[in-house]
Amino acid sequence: MWGIRGLLFVTLNVFLVGFYCFAMSGKLEPLKFHPTRFVTLPLMVITAVIAVFLYPILWRQSLRLDQDVRLFVRALTLYLGFVLIAAIYGVYLWILFPDGSIFSVLLAVVGGHLYGWPVFLAVLVTQLLFGWLLFPVPVSEPPSSHQSS
Repeated sequence: MWGIRGLLFVTLNVFLVGFYCFAMSGKLEPLKFHPTRFVTLPLMVITAVIAVFLYPILWRQSLRLDQDVRLFVRALTLYLGFVLIAAIYGVYLWILFPDGSIFSVLLAVVGGHLYGWPVFLAVLVTQLLFGWLLFPVPVSEPPSSHQSS
């Protein structure tokens, strides 16, 4: 199951998240004054961990589901991974700041949806375009060769 495809899946997701954070670091208000270590690096690490856990799920789905259902389920699974990354980043902020509260998690999820949708769409489109490379294609069973007498 794991191999070059799994490594490529994790690397691609981490690269897209890191590139987006670096590109937007001086342009988006929440990323303007925060050093890289508070935003980009934690998000890249969290993305890598979540991608490691998501790949086997998506891999199994690619073998079991029909093409149309597979794309929808893959998009839904990637969205749940996106929300999970935002929630874990909120827990990171809660722990990092002395006056942090549980609302840091909610703020991170809402902020992720406000500012993170371009990178989520980039990941989603990339996964859909390169799904043939990242996930195996199920092999169809040949039609039955039994002949009726």
